Amino acid sequence: MNKSATMGTLLEMRGVTRTFQVSQGLFSKSRTLQAVDGVDLDVKRGEVLGIVGESGCGKSTLAKMLLGLLPPSSGTIRLEGQDVSGLPRKELARRVQPVFQDPYSSLNPRRTLSSIVSLPLEVQGVRSDERRERSIAMLDKVGLPRRFADNYPSQLSGGQRQRVAIARALVSNPEIVVCDEPTSALDVSVQSQILNLLMELRRELGLTYVFISHNLAVVEHIATRVAVMYLGRMVEQTTTAELFRAPRHPYTEVLLASVLTPEPGLGVPDAGMSAIAPDPLNPPPGCRFHPRCPKAFSPCTTQDPRLVADGEAAVACHLYTQPHTAAA
Repeated sequence: MNKSATMGTLLEMRGVTRTFQVSQGLFSKSRTLQAVDGVDLDVKRGEVLGIVGESGCGKSTLAKMLLGLLPPSSGTIRLEGQDVSGLPRKELARRVQPVFQDPYSSLNPRRTLSSIVSLPLEVQGVRSDERRERSIAMLDKVGLPRRFADNYPSQLSGGQRQRVAIARALVSNPEIVVCDEPTSALDVSVQSQILNLLMELRRELGLTYVFISHNLAVVEHIATRVAVMYLGRMVEQTTTAELFRAPRHPYTEVLLASVLTPEPGLGVPDAGMSAIAPDPLNPPPGCRFHPRCPKAFSPCTTQDPRLVADGEAAVACHLYTQPHTAAA
């Protein structure tokens, strides 16, 4: 089951956009929401790519497009050079698998654990006897011995349910696992167990993870590289160590400054950002972050910054491409 851990590009997105029509009421015309807008992103083989940003920034929509659950409105998604729109659905499902946020709703309560885990194999047409043995072996690998095989989800804790979800994702030997907030519904004491399990499985099976989260502490712990989203756009991409050492985009700085500290008496941190978020149905001109940005200056209000690469990093900010002397 081991795969090569070479760091070539496994999956790439170019100019990917996803729009939705949002109803404004019975007598009003629907409006267009750009949930993901012109995203360029590479996922390298063997890495853990963390995708972070506020709720509503487009992270989960991006995940659904990577999984083939939503087609992009425009742009291309390629898996090892092949446009995923031309891949058979079974082939894409075999190579890219999800672990969803809530293990209480993502597992069928009417099926046994071995039946749940074997479902991807059933779709692939694997014989029933082989499906059962492979599902039991995978349950054991995630820490649920054979005696759990005929149990039902209602007999498990939240952490155990998420182990089942991980086993289901891995049983068909995927190349990429898309983890959409896989620990946010779990107790803090269980989160570290699941994260350590994911890291152990990545080393053992040579997996590539796309790890979506709003929890920066979790991302710092597990990710090798981070992409930061704001209002449907990518604003910064770099290695995890560099992002937490010296963030470049003002929005990334604000995200890091807003992390709550466990120290008593310090209260809620002041990140220096306006609390009023823009309307995603009517995003501001220029840089979408400029109405909340403490470092905004004149070009930010009218010119849309491009994501510009600089070595391993890339940032979409006029601070690095435009001369400036004072904030707007």
